[in-house]
Amino acid sequence: MDSNKNFAIVEKVFEDFLIKKKLRRTQERFAILEEVYNREGHFGVDDLYDKMIARNYRVSRATLYNTIELLLEIKLVRKHQFGDNMAKYEKSYFNRQHDHIILTDTGEVLEFCDPRLQEIKKTIEEVFDIEIDKHSMYFYGVRKNT
Repeated sequence: MDSNKNFAIVEKVFEDFLIKKKLRRTQERFAILEEVYNREGHFGVDDLYDKMIARNYRVSRATLYNTIELLLEIKLVRKHQFGDNMAKYEKSYFNRQHDHIILTDTGEVLEFCDPRLQEIKKTIEEVFDIEIDKHSMYFYGVRKNT
């Protein structure tokens, strides 16, 4: 599936949500959604604000924060706290489950996906008779000097 088709799906999910919640479908909200889905990796609200200003799109920080909260509510965006005080976000629709390694000396965030974690998830579901729909795992460390 190409990115235009993916974005059209995400846009429809967001529009349906706004209609259901009786919220305004503003140009700003959809511009923010588009900017989020054009990005790769993690971002902060300030990063998003700076990028939109650089593209001559005037949007307030309040609108950004409010829109991010809506996107979190419908799971189009995921929120992370990587050990600093600033929340980071990433698009989540169409993204595979993955986990993070935070290098505490540099602040670098590495993503990884290990299929063995799915086996652990299955075991936990069986042992506790539950169904896990998502998880979050963070490892903190420093690179070894080699």
